[in-house]
Amino acid sequence: MSYERAALHHLGWIDICEQLARHLATPLASTYLEANLEADLQGRAGPTRPAAPAKSGEEPEKAAEGVISGTFIGDRSADVAVVRRRYAELDELEATLARSAAAGSLGETLTQVQDVRGAVERARHGARLSAEELRGIRDLLRAVACFAKICEEGGDAVGLHLQEHLRGFDPLPDLREVLQRSIGDGDEGEAIVVDEASPELARARRGVREQRARLRRDAERLMRTAPVREALRDAFFTEREGRVVLPMRADAYSKGTNPGIIHDTSGSGGTLFVEPTELIAGNNALRQSQLSASAEVRRILEALSRAVAEGADSLVADLEGILAIDGIRARLRFSQAIGGMTPLVVVPRPEAKIDLPAMRHPLLELAGVDVVANDMRLGVGAALIISGPNAGGKTVALKTVGLCVLLAQAGIRLPTGARATLPLFREVITDVGDDQSIFANLSTFSAHIAHVREAIDAAAKDGAGTLVLLDEIAVGTAPEQGTALAESILRRLVEAGATSVITTHYERLKELAGEAPERFMNAAVGFDIERMAPTFRLTLGIPGPSSAFAVARRLGLQEELLTDAEARVSSSRRSLEELLLQVNAERETLSAMRAELEAAREETLERLANARKREAAALSQARSRKQKAYVEAAVELRSLRDEVGRLRKRLRERDDPEAVVDGRRAERELRVRLHEQHEPPKPAPGAPPRELAVGDSVHVVTLDRPGEIAAIAGTKFVVQVGAIRTTVRRRDLRPVGAEVIEAKRKVKRQAAKPIRSWSASSAASHFGDDAKPVERSHDNTVDLRGMRADEAERELDRFLDQALLADQEIVVILHGHGSGALRKVVDEHLARAGYVRRKRQGSPAEGGASVTIAWLDP
Repeated sequence: MSYERAALHHLGWIDICEQLARHLATPLASTYLEANLEADLQGRAGPTRPAAPAKSGEEPEKAAEGVISGTFIGDRSADVAVVRRRYAELDELEATLARSAAAGSLGETLTQVQDVRGAVERARHGARLSAEELRGIRDLLRAVACFAKICEEGGDAVGLHLQEHLRGFDPLPDLREVLQRSIGDGDEGEAIVVDEASPELARARRGVREQRARLRRDAERLMRTAPVREALRDAFFTEREGRVVLPMRADAYSKGTNPGIIHDTSGSGGTLFVEPTELIAGNNALRQSQLSASAEVRRILEALSRAVAEGADSLVADLEGILAIDGIRARLRFSQAIGGMTPLVVVPRPEAKIDLPAMRHPLLELAGVDVVANDMRLGVGAALIISGPNAGGKTVALKTVGLCVLLAQAGIRLPTGARATLPLFREVITDVGDDQSIFANLSTFSAHIAHVREAIDAAAKDGAGTLVLLDEIAVGTAPEQGTALAESILRRLVEAGATSVITTHYERLKELAGEAPERFMNAAVGFDIERMAPTFRLTLGIPGPSSAFAVARRLGLQEELLTDAEARVSSSRRSLEELLLQVNAERETLSAMRAELEAAREETLERLANARKREAAALSQARSRKQKAYVEAAVELRSLRDEVGRLRKRLRERDDPEAVVDGRRAERELRVRLHEQHEPPKPAPGAPPRELAVGDSVHVVTLDRPGEIAAIAGTKFVVQVGAIRTTVRRRDLRPVGAEVIEAKRKVKRQAAKPIRSWSASSAASHFGDDAKPVERSHDNTVDLRGMRADEAERELDRFLDQALLADQEIVVILHGHGSGALRKVVDEHLARAGYVRRKRQGSPAEGGASVTIAWLDP
């Protein structure tokens, strides 16, 4: 068994390929994957490798510029440029599918793609293709069109690599259109030429249907005649050789009363299937129509076959392209299934490092096992010595490193918790498990040494590019000799620059990290003393106890035997084992505490963030409610001012100063209430604007809202803020950013999305000589008809307040004709209000003199 084949077996690459095949949609892609894996296992073709590694300091992309990944699914490469391209393809396809509405149909469309190369080659040589073969070509072109549509919908997510794949397709739209129009599915799923293929075929098949119906009617009529009815075996007709026949009794037919042609007989001979003379002409006509339809089908198939021949080269290229897309999609889906992340792949140089944060075994991940994630960090050219109890996860950690290398070579994301950094080793040599062979006359130890020899030879040829994974190095012989042999092997591999990960129980190997820490590194799998069970957690930097006695005790070995065995171990070795167990226990305790503290910290931070969000939302709602109440009170105050002004005028005429005092008192009370409802302003940053003019945009500090200067009265400024106008001093104003001013000017210029229900320009269009009629709605119309004058005035006042709050500029007031009293009330009220810009009588379309239209200026 070659070392490449052994590595694929040892690491479980065959199982990975089986899982990958489940994500392939096209049957041909699965065939390619099987063929590529078989070639890998037989040694006929290995992973693609660059002719030579990139020169020191040279970017891998430049060293292999223009390299394009192969069509074969599962093909592995140690070329950094090729692998980076494959990862870029995954990222681009993932982003493109996320943006495309047609992404969901890609998988189903790909499943319909068959191997059409044979049909294309037959068409190229002038053969007439069958409807089934043409359906395969139709489905291929459908898949090409589907992928093109996905890329179109993906927009800028389609990067350079997907664009390159897209440019390799020839969609052959004319051929696809004619195939879609001509080839369909029959009642039982078979491929057929449909009636829409040509007008001639439609007419021919319509003739067949009509002739068949006519023939059936003739047969039914004939069956009702007395001579035939008496001769029939059953009251039905059937077909033999495509011709309508009647089942007649043999004895009745022999009398000669029903002449015709015998086409068949029953097994007993008692029934004859006879084509009566009366049906011969009809059957002949039906057959003639069927022959005409068949001739047209042949003509259509020949024409379509010639069209296929013309696009033969494009169709073969399209098939290869679709298989490549299916492969990328399968790698993406597999990567997502294992929760993979795209690593940074680098050339294996002495300064490079393996960094696999929170790595997980992909097959265990797919099996739904609760995998313990472990960190793996190791420099190229160094050796990692993993020790610890049996069944503690040493071999799983070793295999995970090797599988991550193979996954990266195939362009599949790695199952890590964060982005990994991984050198793309050109040789991966393993010895995992039992490779003894009766036929090859190899014991376990002999097979192990054979793999070690291959590892040393490969390291001598390409040290930095070689990764060696040895499980239980140099076991199966005398312990002292095995220890010495293991140390020599490990030192030779490191001296050659190879990167090694080994598992062992040899104490001498654990001491190497203390002698040469830059070349050797310890790692331990944990063991829970209280539970007497392994934790499967890998800790870098310390050796692990073998815990042989603890494991044996856990498995139920007799206590007296264990006590005797422990007494036979030297006190120094026993003390070291106990010390390692204590260190391991302390490490596990600290790790658990750290995990609990981190979880509690994350929970506290999350709860704090949620509390802050709720607090901010509550404050925002409270400010919103107070601001609304303030605006309502401001409108009420303005209305009260008008009312107080009218009362003052009346009271002066009546000479009643006490009533004037009462009105002023009511106004002061409302001002106090307004002040209580006003949200205290936040400390405003910045300084008041130095120069202000009418029309300038400003921020009113006391209201915490933007507004616009409406008028300037000495040192005071009248500011329009939404539905209200307020008078403030310069110190209560702040300039608005230039971007806000420009946005407001743009809104005014374009008249886009007006703040109010009616923009100024649209409100003005309802007044003047060419006034447009106002369309009534629930929000802009009040009906005062039938009310007394005082009721109408209160209702009108309430309605106008609501209109002001809603920024409603145009209102419609229905008062009717009547005696004119309500119209007078409306006119006087609008004349007194300081916020009515214009008013007019309704046009004939609006109701004439029974309606008043008012333009409010809040």
